[in-house]
Amino acid sequence: MAMNVIEAIEASEKVSNIIDDLFLSVKREQVEDVFSRNSIVDKSDRIQLLRKCMHVLGTSNTDDLLSIDDEYSDELEIFLNGKWRFLI
Repeated sequence: MAMNVIEAIEASEKVSNIIDDLFLSVKREQVEDVFSRNSIVDKSDRIQLLRKCMHVLGTSNTDDLLSIDDEYSDELEIFLNGKWRFLI
């Protein structure tokens, strides 16, 4: 089923709000709370949102070497480290 324009706008606004909430999160519990409040349980979706918040345009192809749990853990550690904040 194709998404209509209103649904697309609402989805875009929801993602934008999630990114805003993530940007304000500096602790693991805060990040997990953002995902929980928005019913985001899929680790791939969480990774995409963290990368979008950090303005990551692309990654190397090492993702195939890691389990999804390890990849999420690594991305979360990078996010929580906060050094990316100085680059945007």
